[in-house]
Amino acid sequence: MSKYYGNHSKSGRSLREKIGFYTAFSICLIAVCMAVYSTYRTVTGKSGSGSAKTVTVNQPVTGVHATPPAPTLGLAEIKTDPVTIPTATSEPDTLPAVTTRPATTAASTSATVSDDALETMLSAEISLTKPTKTGIISRPYSKSPTYFKTINSWKPHTGADFSAELGDDVYAMLGGEVTKIYDDDMLGKTVEISVNNTVICYSGMGAVTVKKGDSVSRDDKIGTVGTVPFEAADENHIHVAVKIGGAFADPLSFMGNNE
Repeated sequence: MSKYYGNHSKSGRSLREKIGFYTAFSICLIAVCMAVYSTYRTVTGKSGSGSAKTVTVNQPVTGVHATPPAPTLGLAEIKTDPVTIPTATSEPDTLPAVTTRPATTAASTSATVSDDALETMLSAEISLTKPTKTGIISRPYSKSPTYFKTINSWKPHTGADFSAELGDDVYAMLGGEVTKIYDDDMLGKTVEISVNNTVICYSGMGAVTVKKGDSVSRDDKIGTVGTVPFEAADENHIHVAVKIGGAFADPLSFMGNNE
């Protein structure tokens, strides 16, 4: 009897274990089926009462609530703008030198000054006489910048100034042909007399008594003293410039030459 009871007890326990196992297995299977079904409904968009509507993944969805798909860019389509990094500028270690001279004002009397002109004129044995009655020099020729009060400027003085009163006579320093007569904003009325490659320019004239094409001799009267605009703050004078081969030379170097 004891043996039978023992076997029966084991058999009953084994049956309960099997029932419990299958029950648990069924519950798990049902849960898995529900999860699969729920996933399927989410993907397919199937509603409880309507018909199924299939939505293809990665295809644009149209409709009122549809969100446009984000554009897809390949590596070749991605562009980046270059970034410019500003270069830092540093202040100079030293400040430029400060000059006490007034600012230079541009003038129509800019010219080339050459020592070759002196050599050329001396070799030609040319002698100049004084252009005014007294022949007094108020400002000499200078290749170095000098200050001009009227125009508040420093510049070379490419001629020589001879003191005279307004209306005094002006004489030809060298014979030749009158090649130009003109008005200049800086120099005033100017008469040019040329011989060979030498040109004598008389600026600041008042009345002119010769005309273009006239031949004049040394010491002939060519006009009267007027005003030199860019030297108007100076005393009255006539401004004489000498050009040889287009280069300015010192008129005083040739006055009384070979006398």
